[in-house]
Amino acid sequence: MAKASFYKYFQGKEELPLEMCIILEKNIEQDIRALYSKPDLTNHDKLHGFAVLYLKNLVENKVYLMMDLPEPSMLIFQNEQLNGAFEQHEYKLYKWVRDCLIDVFGPEIEDHAWDMTFVLKSVVFEYIRFFADRMNDETIEQLAQFIIFLSNSLVASLKSTDSASHLWSNQGWLPESILSNPFDQGRQINGLLYSLEDSILLSSWSSREKQEYQQIATLLKEEALKANPQMGLLKALFSYLEQRKELKKSLSFASKAVESYTPQQSSRRLEIHHSYSQLSL
Repeated sequence: MAKASFYKYFQGKEELPLEMCIILEKNIEQDIRALYSKPDLTNHDKLHGFAVLYLKNLVENKVYLMMDLPEPSMLIFQNEQLNGAFEQHEYKLYKWVRDCLIDVFGPEIEDHAWDMTFVLKSVVFEYIRFFADRMNDETIEQLAQFIIFLSNSLVASLKSTDSASHLWSNQGWLPESILSNPFDQGRQINGLLYSLEDSILLSSWSSREKQEYQQIATLLKEEALKANPQMGLLKALFSYLEQRKELKKSLSFASKAVESYTPQQSSRRLEIHHSYSQLSL
């Protein structure tokens, strides 16, 4: 990548790791929300789905490039403002791992959830550091299965002992940050869309009308639960359903939830993603 092209996207070399982290965070947040919007997930489904989406985003967003920047002076840690911003985004990424572990294994592991997160992220990053350029869907699945095995082993070990040492306190190794919760957001969207379906089934409409609106509601749910839904299509489907006053209350809540939980990438960020993806060529 030419030097002139680099500075088209960044003020300086220090911005690159921060922008990579922001893009990674947004993509993972969308994918978590889509995963937790699905009904009837088992604990194994949650852990497996979370592990796969997390690993795919780490590889696809080329996080391993941050591990190979040649000079420490290029990294953001010498800039206090950028360093603070980076730590906030990094905290979100690890907090979501911790939240998933607590959701899957229960609140009894909460005191050790940060320790487990640290162990798992260390394994993942060391693996990616060595094998990122050779990773594909098959190796991602293998690593995800190992993460599941390791998680289950750690929990079993914790349950079999009366006391266990701590690596980190309840706050972990990074400063706390105010953050959104894509796990609850996904559940909320799923609940609101099912409420919409119930409103159609319980209506006094004819069978033909119910069938017609159920088909539209199904299309709406399928699109809304995607990691990257098409907002134009969602608006058109909402607009069609809003013709029936009986659905307006359910639609109002569902529409606000979907729109507020669907972050839009700026054109600059898309350009940045393209620019740093060229660094590995």
